[in-house]
Amino acid sequence: MRMEKPTVKSGQCFLIKDRLLRRYFSGVDIAEGFLIYGEPKIYFTDMRYYSAAKQKLARTEYTAAVLKDFNDVAKAVRENGIRTVYIDYKTTTIAEYEEYKKFFSEIEDCSEIIAACRAIKSQEELESIKAACAIAERAVEDAFGILHEGITERDLKQFIENRMAALGAEETSFDTIVAFGKNSAVPHHETGDDKLKTGSVVLIDTGCKINGYCSDITRTAFFGTPSAEFLSAYSAVLSANVKAEKEIYAGISGKAADKIARDELENRGYGEYFTHSLGHGVGLNIHENPYLSPKSDETLCENAVFTVEPGVYIEGKFGIRIEDTCVIKSGKAERLFTDDKSLKIIG
Repeated sequence: MRMEKPTVKSGQCFLIKDRLLRRYFSGVDIAEGFLIYGEPKIYFTDMRYYSAAKQKLARTEYTAAVLKDFNDVAKAVRENGIRTVYIDYKTTTIAEYEEYKKFFSEIEDCSEIIAACRAIKSQEELESIKAACAIAERAVEDAFGILHEGITERDLKQFIENRMAALGAEETSFDTIVAFGKNSAVPHHETGDDKLKTGSVVLIDTGCKINGYCSDITRTAFFGTPSAEFLSAYSAVLSANVKAEKEIYAGISGKAADKIARDELENRGYGEYFTHSLGHGVGLNIHENPYLSPKSDETLCENAVFTVEPGVYIEGKFGIRIEDTCVIKSGKAERLFTDDKSLKIIG
């Protein structure tokens, strides 16, 4: 079951400024504003966006209101008998908090409540994520199809991002990573002007947004003839990826999920080369709850969306990462991509 939006008692409200959180609570994207989530539900925005906001909010529970300054928000809180104001500490600056204290005597943190709600996706959210996954998967497949000696990392990155846009993506989920050769051994390599040579790894990590919701995919291919060392490492990473997706279930902790892949790589002799966590939640943010890491006690619930991305990085040689965006459905992990993850050997 989807976890409903937080229950707000009489005399309480959530005060939301962060743009993504305003979109999460209202279902519409407005560049600037404050949202009061309680009784009543009011969306304040300035005159630049007010007319558009009224139209967007007409199909929601929210009433649009003009925001001249923060006194307008504070007045609405007082007039509606709200005593306790909840704010998200994770997205609130110290300066903002100090400003709120001038107006409200009872301020509480709601960051954990919001994170728990956002970790479980509605069917509408899932459809957006699935659509974003389909576009990213197609773009990566097409990118491998244009590989040739001399193409630069930057050229390939531009092709991928242009292709996602042509397929209907709103924007990228994050800055696309393209890494050739030994650059692939750096998990967050900054795409540059290195040219593709025969005998090189090609690692692509990308994603896009549909209705504000993200996708995330990493695929690793080889341009030329791979060495036995590379083939062995790829086999180990693929095994860890498949094993984790097969054994993750509703109710498992983030640390237990991470351990599945980590143990597989350890057993295959690559444990020391897996230098990051197994995965993270995906939604309006590319990184959100739940987290699959050795330190995470979070549990993966039905309809939670997250990545499974084991990797092996051997400095000065190569890196391999295989990443899927997955969802818990009927108690089990289900990948949101349909491609064959066996090694692609190109050229």
